[in-house]
Amino acid sequence: MLNKIKMLVFDLDDTLLTTEKTITPRAVKAIQACKAKGMRIGYITGRARPVKDEIFFTGKYNLPCDFIAYYNGAEICAGNISIESSVIPYDCAMQIIRGLIETYPNAQISVKNEPWSYSSKSGENWNIETKEKVKCTIYDLPDYDVQRILIKFGENDDKNKLNNFMTEETIFFVTHDGSAMIINKNATKERALKKAAEYFSIELSGIIAFGDDITDIEMLKTAGIGVAMDNAISAVKESADYICGLNDNGGAAIWIEENIL
Repeated sequence: MLNKIKMLVFDLDDTLLTTEKTITPRAVKAIQACKAKGMRIGYITGRARPVKDEIFFTGKYNLPCDFIAYYNGAEICAGNISIESSVIPYDCAMQIIRGLIETYPNAQISVKNEPWSYSSKSGENWNIETKEKVKCTIYDLPDYDVQRILIKFGENDDKNKLNNFMTEETIFFVTHDGSAMIINKNATKERALKKAAEYFSIELSGIIAFGDDITDIEMLKTAGIGVAMDNAISAVKESADYICGLNDNGGAAIWIEENIL
């Protein structure tokens, strides 16, 4: 089966990236070698879309990138082409935010509603296109649909109460660091994987996906082969076909060298 692989897909943090948020030279070399063999290379991350191409894909790393999905899959892009956008409507997002503030007064809340990025910690709204920074409250966010709401809870906050604020259009995940991400119900990594496969006309059986956290589980199950990092949470390892080494040791690269190259 491994000789029929057409695409590799990576989560970023704690998977392809080390704890220091770098990529090992060995990983770069392995991914470039796969691209040279004709494989498509993609990335599905919970990270926000950057102002410019991230350093992971240009500049010093020079990594190939056929597609990337940001915000856990809310925005899926192939170069400058938008494959799909799954956002929370503004009015729905504001209703959720009001409930969060009342229930979790000590939590830090950040909101991505492109082109704006708000943080309750700083009380600033930053325009990622113009770099303008505006002091405002969370109730004064501009009328743009929302890619993601991120909550960092206070010490005694009950995370289970998040269920009270979900609508038919939204879901949430609590990640290994204890923060929660609220997104559109279609902004999932497995859906992003399926959309990328459809866009490039590649069977899911021809895809290998690498991940480490709870949001990666269904992606690893959906791919033809799912590979969990050795530093992954137990549920991810249980859902994977293979377990590779630690992210800090270039585990994904070593697995690629031993099984594909």
